Order: sequence, then C-alpha cells, then structure tokens
Amino acid sequence: MNVLWMGMISASIVYGLISGNAQMINESILQVGKETFDFVLPLICVTSFWNGVLSIAEACGLLRKLERLLAPFLRRLLPDLKEDEQTLSYVAANVSANFFGLGSAATPFGLKAMEGMQKHNQSAHTATRSMVTFLVLNTAGVTVFSTTILALRVSFHSQMAADFMPYAVIATVFASFVGLLVDRVWNYHD
Repeated sequence: MNVLWMGMISASIVYGLISGNAQMINESILQVGKETFDFVLPLICVTSFWNGVLSIAEACGLLRKLERLLAPFLRRLLPDLKEDEQTLSYVAANVSANFFGLGSAATPFGLKAMEGMQKHNQSAHTATRSMVTFLVLNTAGVTVFSTTILALRVSFHSQMAADFMPYAVIATVFASFVGLLVDRVWNYHD
C-alpha cells in the first residue's frame, strides 16, 4: 500500500513539474500541512485532557472501583481468565476507557490484556476464545461519551456538537450486543 501511495504522490509531483505548476505544488504542500495541523491540534488537546482525567481517576481509585464492578461480568465473558487477575484488570481498564470514548488511552490496556491472554494460549498463531471475545468487546464496545467524535465536531464548528451522543450510545450498545451474541453462538458450537 505504501508503494501505491508513494507512486501516486510521485506521479502527481512529476506531472505538476512537467506542466509548469511548481508554485501550485508548493502552495498545496503548505496548505495541507496547515490544514493537518489545524485538524490534529484539537484532537491532541482533547486526548491529553481526557488521558489526564483517566490518570486522575486511576490515582484516586475510581478506575479500580470500575474494574471491580466489571469483574463479575468479565469473568463470565472470559471464563479461561478467571484466575488471571492482572489480565482481567487490563481488560476492565480497556473497557472502562472505551466506555468514555478514550480509545487512545484504551489501546495500551488492550495491548497488555492481549499479552496476558497470550500467556494462556497453547498456539502462538491462533487466537484463543478470550482473545476473540475481547476483540469483539473492544471493537464494538459501549461508548457513553465519545470524546474524539465530540472533539472533531467542535473543531469543525458544529452548532450542536453533542447531539449525536444518544445515537452513539444506542449504536454501540446494539453493536456490542450483536457482536457478543454472535461470539457466544460461535463459541457454543466449538
């Protein structure tokens, strides 16, 4: 894919130079850089803010309480991890972060959870039932407060930036329910 992109970019630049549009190429490169910066900066700010909130929640024990609240559900959902408190803790932290729309904060927890699940895996090249279930839960997870989408809508000057929230909750609840239902049916037949 990288070769394809590099080929398209190179062909565009060569065509622009041959057709005498070198000035337009320079303007485009500078404009794209400015637009990218204007687009990314609000996302970095929002992500930093919410990662800070997540760190405070972790430091004051709120995240641990949420993990304890999720533990019975996760033990039932991931039965082969019942005894692995550390991995279940990472799964709970990932689910909690995704619950608040903090995908960038959830990623490190998800990677640690997968590492922990890999320790229980007999085959290094095949995902375990828990890994697949966790992936479904992570991908289609319930999100109550979509911070990234909200930040994008605010950065594009949306008049009612939070109006999508009820629909996002309904969509993620439905996606989680269907995803976990399919996962359970699939695993039931294994």
